[in-house]
Amino acid sequence: MLFEDLLAQSKADIAFSVNSSWGQGRTLFGGLSAALVYKKISQNISSDRPLRSISINFSGQALAEVPFSITEQVLSNGKSISQINGQLIQNDRVVTQVCACFGIERESEIEISAAKVKLLEQGNNKPFGYMKGLTPEFVQHFEFEYCKGQFPFSNSPSNELAGWMRFKESGEYFTESHLIALIDAWPPTVLQKLKTPAACATVSWNLEIVQPISLLSYSLKANDWLYYEADIKQAHHGYAHTEAKIYASDGTLLALSRQLIAVYA
Repeated sequence: MLFEDLLAQSKADIAFSVNSSWGQGRTLFGGLSAALVYKKISQNISSDRPLRSISINFSGQALAEVPFSITEQVLSNGKSISQINGQLIQNDRVVTQVCACFGIERESEIEISAAKVKLLEQGNNKPFGYMKGLTPEFVQHFEFEYCKGQFPFSNSPSNELAGWMRFKESGEYFTESHLIALIDAWPPTVLQKLKTPAACATVSWNLEIVQPISLLSYSLKANDWLYYEADIKQAHHGYAHTEAKIYASDGTLLALSRQLIAVYA
């Protein structure tokens, strides 16, 4: 089941299910759940209001192979900013909640651009991909190259994780839904610190879109490589606080990501 097909299904007002190839254990890959809700709530937003930020709470387990529905609610729709809430509901329970903020471009006296950065070269790094029985099933839809940090459960001394990522499937367009799913495809930065496998779960996740995709001077394709750079800000009491930056291949900063992760080890 291709990502593009799932996005198309999410726009309809009917329940549907996702097969286990997008699973993470018994649950659906969280980045997919968030991307599907976002696609639903963004379809009626005017193109002059690109996504500016999105907050995601995973309040339960979204199960693979079990039908779910997506609801939406307009929280506000002002002259320049719209805020829309969406929920993924399964078995009469909210399991994923998304609140997205869309905003028009406005003239301002303040203009500070994020400088382009020189990224580590793609193609000469440690590849990471799907390994049946060892990685979550959803990993089969992505490709990764590690530039910094180590694989999960490797007792790594590093607090950083960085590398290249992309969808395996090709497509004409790369959208904010693709970006949301792709960012969450990386293993949590903190997992490399563990010596043996242990469970973890993202509790809350916030994304700020620094450079809206629709306002780029060039087009991104669905299988273009993006660069991910994350570090652990603090980890204690069974929770890890991580931050990440996401870049286009030319060094343009696209998004800032912050996650609270529960670690069961």
